[in-house]
Amino acid sequence: MNKLITLILLTITLNSSAMAQQAKKFKELKFKITSEVINVSADSLWTIAREFQDVGIWSTSVDHSTGNGDAEFEGATCSERTCHVDIKGYDQIHEKLTLFDDTSRELEYKITGGTPDFVLFTSNRWRVVEVGPQKSLVEMDITIHLKRFIGALLGGQMKKQISKNVRQVCTDLKIYAETGKVSSAKKARMQTLAQSQNL
Repeated sequence: MNKLITLILLTITLNSSAMAQQAKKFKELKFKITSEVINVSADSLWTIAREFQDVGIWSTSVDHSTGNGDAEFEGATCSERTCHVDIKGYDQIHEKLTLFDDTSRELEYKITGGTPDFVLFTSNRWRVVEVGPQKSLVEMDITIHLKRFIGALLGGQMKKQISKNVRQVCTDLKIYAETGKVSSAKKARMQTLAQSQNL
C-alpha cells in the first residue's frame, strides 16, 4: 500500500513538473550581483545611482546615455533612457523605469528595445544598502528570459558574460563614487572613442 501511494505521488509530481515546463516557453536566468563595499554613505551613492539618465558619464560599457519621457515616479528625472553601449552584439539599448523609490534607495528598469530577438525580457533592480558609517554597497537583481532553445544552448555563457559586464559597472560606480573621477577602463574607452571620431 505504501509503495502504491509513493508511486501515485511520484506520478503526480512528474506530471506537474512536465506541465510547468510546457507552460514556461522561455529559459529564465535569475542572479544577484553585489558590489564591493563602497566607501561613501548610502545617500551619497544613491545620489549617483538615482540619476538614471547619467549612467553614461561613469560606466565603461555605456558610451553615452540620454533620458527621455516625463517621469512616472516621484523624484525620478525621466521615465526612460537610451544607452549607446560598448557590448558585443548590441548598439543602442532602450530601458524603462518600472520602480523608483528615494526612501528605500532602489530602482528597477526593464529593457524595451535593442536586444536580439531571442531575448524576450530583461530587468535589473538596483538597491543601495548602508553597511556602516560612510560605507555602502549596491545590490543588483537581474532577470532574463530567453527563447528556450537559445537559452538551453547559450544561457550559461550569457549569464557569465553579463555577470562580467555588471561587475565592471559596480567597479566603475565604486571608483566614481569614492573619487569623483571615472575609472581607468572608462577613461581608456573615452580616449578610444575620441580617437575614432578624429579619424
